[in-house]
Amino acid sequence: MLGAALASIAAAIHLALSLADLIPGEPTRGLAFALMGIGFVGCAAALFARRMEFDVLVLVYAVSLVLAYVASRGELPVETLGLVSKGAEIGLALIAGVLLRGRTVRMAADT
Repeated sequence: MLGAALASIAAAIHLALSLADLIPGEPTRGLAFALMGIGFVGCAAALFARRMEFDVLVLVYAVSLVLAYVASRGELPVETLGLVSKGAEIGLALIAGVLLRGRTVRMAADT
């Protein structure tokens, strides 16, 4: 499943950043990036549950971290690792949105 693969890419990047400061001028090592990575592992697992509530959570989580990145770039550089991660997160958000819309349409048709 593409969504789980994209979530795994974002998870791997955030977990790697939690172990070492890989972006020049930006401290990433520590708990915050580890938790973000674990959150993306949860997103990958949630997609397999095929539940509307989890699709909403995945969508909100991915969009929130993209917006947080955009908001933080005023003083920090835009770098390749961040762009790859955000690309995966945007793709994940789009997939979660499509899944959510499909489930909503099916629910409406069933009623």
